[in-house]
Amino acid sequence: MSFKNRLGIILVVLGFLTLPLRLLGGEFILLSLFLIGAGALRMTRDFGVRNRLGDLLGSLRRPPETPQGRVASPRIDPLLPVRVLKLAEARAGVVTVSSVAMALNVGLDECQLALDELVRKGAASVDVDMATGIASYSFPEFLPHTIDGAGPL
Repeated sequence: MSFKNRLGIILVVLGFLTLPLRLLGGEFILLSLFLIGAGALRMTRDFGVRNRLGDLLGSLRRPPETPQGRVASPRIDPLLPVRVLKLAEARAGVVTVSSVAMALNVGLDECQLALDELVRKGAASVDVDMATGIASYSFPEFLPHTIDGAGPL
């Protein structure tokens, strides 16, 4: 144990030992509280308690960060985008967040994240219906194709 650790413990012990002196006057209670506080502060610094508590409280307030300092995106099932692709293929290349959620029995937030990931990777594009505000995701690879107006292939 280092000298600084011992000093913190000694200050706390002295603070508690001076507590009975408070009967002699108000200044002794201040001395006791000062010694206890200074010792406790010294110990928390030395043992890293303050840093660990600060990290814990900070992590509750903000999303986790990646090593590069960017905010990490929430985790989703890694196969959810693949399941969305299979659904899009079955639905002629067009899905919405709610249709994916109902078909795959997954939460709306997770579906939104999976669809956004597919858009980022270029597998889908987003079209928003201005009348309803509903976003539909189109997967060009699964859309019916036509040749010279002859109808779908």
